[in-house]
Amino acid sequence: MDDDSSSEDEHLLDESNLLHVGTPLIHSANLSIRLNRGIGNFCYRKIQTRGSDIRFVCGSGINTALAVAYCARQLRVEATIVVPVNTNERLCDAIRLDGAQLIKYGSDWTAAEIHARKLVKRNGIYVPSSDHEHIWQGHSSIIHELKTQLMDNPPAAIICPVGGGGLLNGIILGLQEVGWKQVPVIAVETHGSNAFQAAVVAGRLVQLPKTSTLASSLEAKSVCAKTLELSLIHPVVPFAVSDAMAANAVRLFAGKWIVKYIIGILTCFFFFIKKKR
Repeated sequence: MDDDSSSEDEHLLDESNLLHVGTPLIHSANLSIRLNRGIGNFCYRKIQTRGSDIRFVCGSGINTALAVAYCARQLRVEATIVVPVNTNERLCDAIRLDGAQLIKYGSDWTAAEIHARKLVKRNGIYVPSSDHEHIWQGHSSIIHELKTQLMDNPPAAIICPVGGGGLLNGIILGLQEVGWKQVPVIAVETHGSNAFQAAVVAGRLVQLPKTSTLASSLEAKSVCAKTLELSLIHPVVPFAVSDAMAANAVRLFAGKWIVKYIIGILTCFFFFIKKKR
């Protein structure tokens, strides 16, 4: 009997598109692209295999927590999100707004994750931040979108932020799948949370004794084993920056987007006025 598992995977991934939007590819002299949709693929596949009588449980970092809350609302299932007690209230409100149960526990994400895993009951599914093949597969679709938008012309490089390694894994796997094996990936972390860089230098997984960074959404004491494995078969450059450099990059990037956003709104407004006349 023919093995049609790959076509089935593609079908499931196509159907899960309701959980993310296409990656915007806008030319910039200084920056490249990044977008997150791996958690959506993970959650969607659990619905396909377990049905909707489930509860997602998460305590794996703020990016994952926000993504799980959103996916649970979109897929109409329940979710319990555990965050450290000092989590920004604006982010907590965003989680509550998606209808998820929010629990504040512990002083950091390690404590939150341990507590969250204890809450997984019979119909519960714990959602990790990075260490699962369905998450990597979801992220890999970014590269397939880029290949289409770039009309098969490979980029000079891709800059990818690194937390637990899930996004980086997906980017590398996507590049391998589309035949862009020569495209280097600049894997960026902040000092105080550069577990991937430490692992590459040591040649083995490294567990940081503690983390200290303003980039809390990327804070991780270790990367998953798959990340180190993939870095050995693809050109990956680990690169660590200071919190100040990271914050300045965000400020510059946000500034460019705000200007483009305002110009876009004004253009649409004047077009509407012209059409109305």
